[in-house]
Amino acid sequence: MEKSKTCLMRRLLNQMKVKTRFFLIFMLAMLPILLCVLTTLRIPYATYDRRLYDNSVQTITLFADRIQSELNEIEGLSYRVLSDNVLQKNLSVMRKTPIGTTDWIDAKDEVADRVANFALWFTSSSGVSIQLKTAGGTLFSQFFRSYHPSDELTPGRLSYAAGHQGRSVWLSEGSDPARLFLLREIREIEGLSLQTLATLLVEMDLSGLVEKQRGEMADMGSPLSCAIYDGSVCLYASDDDVRATAAGEDGYEYERLNGGSRLCVRYTAGNGWQYVTLIDYTQIDQAVNAAADRVLIIDLLVMAAALALAMVLIQSVLKHLAALLKKFDAFALHGYVESNEPSAYAQRGDEIGQLHRHFDKMTRDYHQMMQRSWEQQHLLQEAQMQQLRAQVRPHFLYNTLEAIYCLAQQAGESRIATMTDALGKMLRASLNDKRDVVTVGEDLQVAREYLRIQQIRYGEHLRAEVDVPDEMTALKIPAMTIQPLVENAVHYALEEMLDVCVIRIAARALPDGAEVTVEDNGPGMDEDILSKLENGEIKPEGLGIGLRNIDRRVRYTFGERYGVRVRCREGKTCVSVFLPDIRALPQGGDDHV
Repeated sequence: MEKSKTCLMRRLLNQMKVKTRFFLIFMLAMLPILLCVLTTLRIPYATYDRRLYDNSVQTITLFADRIQSELNEIEGLSYRVLSDNVLQKNLSVMRKTPIGTTDWIDAKDEVADRVANFALWFTSSSGVSIQLKTAGGTLFSQFFRSYHPSDELTPGRLSYAAGHQGRSVWLSEGSDPARLFLLREIREIEGLSLQTLATLLVEMDLSGLVEKQRGEMADMGSPLSCAIYDGSVCLYASDDDVRATAAGEDGYEYERLNGGSRLCVRYTAGNGWQYVTLIDYTQIDQAVNAAADRVLIIDLLVMAAALALAMVLIQSVLKHLAALLKKFDAFALHGYVESNEPSAYAQRGDEIGQLHRHFDKMTRDYHQMMQRSWEQQHLLQEAQMQQLRAQVRPHFLYNTLEAIYCLAQQAGESRIATMTDALGKMLRASLNDKRDVVTVGEDLQVAREYLRIQQIRYGEHLRAEVDVPDEMTALKIPAMTIQPLVENAVHYALEEMLDVCVIRIAARALPDGAEVTVEDNGPGMDEDILSKLENGEIKPEGLGIGLRNIDRRVRYTFGERYGVRVRCREGKTCVSVFLPDIRALPQGGDDHV
């Protein structure tokens, strides 16, 4: 299925025009740029939001520190109550003397007076009430606001205070409104007995305390819409919007409230209370969206302008390609392109100019080639006629040599008859056989006929030896290879010697091929003659031409690792032809190595 979709897509692309492809390429190139612009557009706004959050946290931190300072002051007052000597003494008396005795009553009155005095301390610190319950259960209360007097030191609160062993502890309760209490056990200091004498409870007007600090923050130019949470208990909320925002993880997030946008910032103070504040983000959000819309419109306009410019440039390129296509059509239809005016693309240095120039040159070359082909065809026809006329010449030559051979035999001239017969066989082998590659046996036969002629000429001064095993006669070799080597040995060895010249023809198999050698006992030659011929150190004449031609023919036929090698040792010169061990089978069988 996936493969069929790929094939369908490929077919659609193949049918698509070049102009459409350019348009798609441009759009695909512009799309990532647009996405990148829209993505990076949020970076400065995110940085602004982070700075806004940091500033909000600084404001909330200051606000929380001011509230905590008030609470620390209440804790300090509670410690003064705890350490009051008069209170310690009278509470100790009430614990140790029976209820109703004169000492107990006097001590109770003293404690009541001290609690009344303590109430004056807490009145200036947003206190609502102060209550003290002795270990014997006697309750002392002072209320500063319009609350109904009641016993707030319930068993649960007493137990909660006792669990903190004399340390001050804050207790919040989530009623409406939420209530905040300071609890602390008063223990006997004398003698460090630390016996529980009483329990102190101070109820705070948290709303009044927070409103007081909010007012001071507003006077400082930092108004706050905030809520305070102790865990899941909402201790305070300045308005309904922030009350609807629950506690969560510290940080900032955006919220939609009443059709507007708010930035909600949460911060947890050192005492575990979480402060939640809402910042009106509507105007900022509108400004951000407006800026984003402007950027998007500008980007779209720039893309449209770039697209228009790109289409103009693409059309300018396609116009010249269309002109080239017309040339192709004309060339395909007529085989040439008619143009009597200089090409308008002759001086253009871009690829369009190169395409047109190369096509024009190709059409000119094609026209010239076709012209030459017609001329060559005409010459070929003439050459065929000449060949037909020349076919009778070799027959005339063979017949003439046959007549000379017959006359020589009739006259008893055996030497002339032998030379004529050998020459006729050499001519037939060289003129009638058109093969480029023959067997060693066939090529050796031509060399033997040549040696018959030379032995008649030089007599006992020339002796030939042939050492070619029968299995090597099927070895393949380029035609007319052995005879030129034998001829070189006759001319450049025999004619330079006074002694008998021995020419030996041999063939043998090697581990990596086969070798055919022509060896003589002449004066020798330079072993590097072939390399010097190739480098130009020796002018190719006579022997050099023959050796180089044979070497090249062998290399062209079988490969560069084969060819002619020259060795001179112990007064002998050996010219060997290195060949692959490829032998011909009878009746046109496959060759084998």
